[in-house]
Amino acid sequence: MLVYYFTQTIVSGVIALFEITMLPSTGIYYLLTNNVVILCYGVALIIIHASRSFLNRYLNRLRNNYFLTEWLFGLAFLPIAYFLYYTQYYRRLMLPPVLPESAPPVVNYLVYLAICIGYFAIVLIAMELTSRYLANRDRADAAEYRLANLAKYTNQLEVMTDDLRRFRHDYQNILYSLNSALETNNLDYAKRALNHLTRATQRNIKVPTGIIGPLKNIKDSGIKAVTYNKISIAMDKGLNLEIEIADPIQLTQTLQQVDTIRIITILFDNAVRAAVKSEKKLVNFSLYENQFAQFIVVGNSTAQEKVDLNQLSNIAHTVTIGRNHHLGLRNLQIILARYPGASNDRSSNDHYFEQRIIIPKK
Repeated sequence: MLVYYFTQTIVSGVIALFEITMLPSTGIYYLLTNNVVILCYGVALIIIHASRSFLNRYLNRLRNNYFLTEWLFGLAFLPIAYFLYYTQYYRRLMLPPVLPESAPPVVNYLVYLAICIGYFAIVLIAMELTSRYLANRDRADAAEYRLANLAKYTNQLEVMTDDLRRFRHDYQNILYSLNSALETNNLDYAKRALNHLTRATQRNIKVPTGIIGPLKNIKDSGIKAVTYNKISIAMDKGLNLEIEIADPIQLTQTLQQVDTIRIITILFDNAVRAAVKSEKKLVNFSLYENQFAQFIVVGNSTAQEKVDLNQLSNIAHTVTIGRNHHLGLRNLQIILARYPGASNDRSSNDHYFEQRIIIPKK
């Protein structure tokens, strides 16, 4: 409607100029006055089409993370909308007070048009600069966050390597002792060596190689770092983790990196939050692909026997302030809406809930 008011102002001003400079009986004046609505809609469509790429870029930069910024810029258009609306009915408002009363109507109209265009330009420039600044800041924060998580992941691998090296050394020494005991037929010493070997194996098997190891198949370092961070949080909460990434996978083939990170973060946070309250305290995470699509699957044990999937679907399409779980589901739907054919399949049964994100390959 704002664009329509603006175009109606332009068309009305042109008609007024023709009314002043030409006889009302001319064919052009008759054509304009009898097709004013069609002209207004036509010009409005042209403006909307021309500004669509700008607005899409603006919204993609904010990515629904800055609701207050979006609302404030939306409210910034209200004064000009109010001004445009009333000038259609009170033409005297089109006379800027800075111009003398003897100023020609053409000058009045051009000044009025300059005020409108200038206001639009100021707001649009502010939107562009603000969204660019927020997007750059988000990218910098995300890069720092991924770098920190990647450093933690690398440190964990180094700790695991050192532990395995020490275990290998102790293992070899015990095997030598066991071999010597058997050669000398010292069964008591052989039993003690074998028991020591068993205890050492049980102690070192606690190293989470089966959890951390599969992450090597995630080819994007940023996604790998964030995934490791979420896994670390789940381990710190004492949850039982099952990680399955059997084959190398490049998730950025189907998703932008920032969207992939947000999807994994939302799914993992919700899964951990629910698993902590359950009896089994289980979180399952897997990534895989076929020739048609890539799959992100996150499952978790639940306190209730079966989750109401219809209620979750309704929550995902509504705005709930102050509930991170609800807001996460809504953001997940917004992200997936950017990718044609992407879907979110949910299932729940026997105290277990699973979400499967399916993104078709391009």
